[in-house]
Amino acid sequence: MDQKMDLRIVKTHKALVDAFLQMLGEKRFEDITVNELCERAMVRRATFYKHFADKYEFFVFVINTKQEQFQAQQNVTPAHPKSLYLDITKNTLEFVKSNKKLVQMVFDSKMLPTLLEILSQQIAIDVTQKLKEEVQDGASLRASPQLMAQFFTGGLVYTMKWWVAQKKVSEAELMDELASLLDTF
Repeated sequence: MDQKMDLRIVKTHKALVDAFLQMLGEKRFEDITVNELCERAMVRRATFYKHFADKYEFFVFVINTKQEQFQAQQNVTPAHPKSLYLDITKNTLEFVKSNKKLVQMVFDSKMLPTLLEILSQQIAIDVTQKLKEEVQDGASLRASPQLMAQFFTGGLVYTMKWWVAQKKVSEAELMDELASLLDTF
């Protein structure tokens, strides 16, 4: 976070995120109401709506929060877009494994297309930023960072969806095949 945030806001956000993740173990995203979330988190509805327009905006916040926590633990310093893609893919696999409840909720939801779109947008923003940093550091890209990020994100999200659903390919096998695939680009 760029600026210091009021401790009350930090506590409110933490209570809401913790309650939300706990509720995901009990019900699907579309069945969680703002009222129930606020009751579980012991946060007033008015406070929730002061910070978030609706539960979809809150879902984006949860994804961003989890992404920030995860990235703080990762060390990504690629020197080439292929390395960047492999690092992001590896980190995404780690994220999927360490956030099984959240990932399974997304895949089990009747709102899968909407939730995948939200996830894809957040990943694309992150990848675009990283590709722009690569260009600033002297990397030469074959297309704009935005187009490359969208292309990669679509492939990544649906590859992760396939990988979680099929449960036959190991993480190592998946990474080997993806590394070979990236060589062709």
